Amino acid sequence: MILSAANTDLIRIRKYPNRRLYDTSRSTHLTHDEVLAIVRRGNRVQISDSRSEADITNEVLLQILVARDPALVSALPTQTLHALARSTPDTVGGESTAFAQLTEALRVGLANGSEAAPVSSATPPSSPSTSVGFPRIR
Repeated sequence: MILSAANTDLIRIRKYPNRRLYDTSRSTHLTHDEVLAIVRRGNRVQISDSRSEADITNEVLLQILVARDPALVSALPTQTLHALARSTPDTVGGESTAFAQLTEALRVGLANGSEAAPVSSATPPSSPSTSVGFPRIR
C-alpha cells in the first residue's frame, strides 16, 4: 500500500526485529519499494527501531537504495564513497567533507530521476566512476 499523505507530513515508521517496516499512522506494513516511493514523492520519513526507539532512518534508507536502486548507487563517484568510508562521525561535518559530497551527489541524482549524467573530470575515462555518474563535486 502506497500512502497519499501530503509532502509536508512526517511518516513515522517502526522497524521490527523481523525486518518488517510498519507505518504507525496508517497501521500497515510497508515494503522497501513503498518506502522508496514515499520518499521520492517528497514525503519525509522517520524510521525507528521498535526495541530501542533509536532513529535508524539513514541506515534503512541507505539499505533500501543499495537494494532497490543499484544504478543510483553505482553512479556515485567512487572517490566520494572512499572518502565517506574513511570518515568518522567527528569528521563528517562541513561543506568540504565526503558527507557533503555524497549528499550533493544524491540530491543531483534524485533530482534527475536517478539517471546518471556524464562526468567532467580529469580522471581517465577508463575509470568506472567517471564513465557514467554525477558531476564531480569539489
